[in-house]
Amino acid sequence: MPTHGSNTSPDLSWFCLRSQPSRQNVAAAHLRSFGVEVFNPHMRLRKATRLGVMWRSEPLFPNYLFAKFSLVESQRRIRYAFGVADIVRFGSTPRIVGEREIADLQTQWGPAEEFTIERRVKPGDVVKLSGRLFHGVEAEVLCLLPARQRVKVLIDFLGGPKETEVAEGDVVPVGLPQVVRS
Repeated sequence: MPTHGSNTSPDLSWFCLRSQPSRQNVAAAHLRSFGVEVFNPHMRLRKATRLGVMWRSEPLFPNYLFAKFSLVESQRRIRYAFGVADIVRFGSTPRIVGEREIADLQTQWGPAEEFTIERRVKPGDVVKLSGRLFHGVEAEVLCLLPARQRVKVLIDFLGGPKETEVAEGDVVPVGLPQVVRS
């Protein structure tokens, strides 16, 4: 008879787990510690902060992760694992997530379970400035100044539009990002 978390049992299936708020990485680590296969995809992207633009890793599905286990053998152990709030159910029955759907996601995300979201700006894009005086202000990109690693932007300041130059690293595009393999 297989032990808890053994991946040799034929009745292993993927399930979606809801984690406690902001604890999905803790839940994933705990489940992995007793041999459960876990898939916890993340996106790595640039975020505007008061200190400037910083790279952050954020979950693709906040407060949700996927685990492969035998429901009959491991339901209680998984349900009450540290960081796990519950197994996602429809009605009173936990629903299986298709092996193919998880395999497709794992193929896209790779073994690191992380995608890098690279946001490149071009003239005409709307961006958000970060750090220092203009933190959070939206502006339009007028042109790129690659030799000086700066961007010329148009901002609404002191009652009218003004042109200014900012460091390329101090702008974050607003809108849909371009996905780049990490």
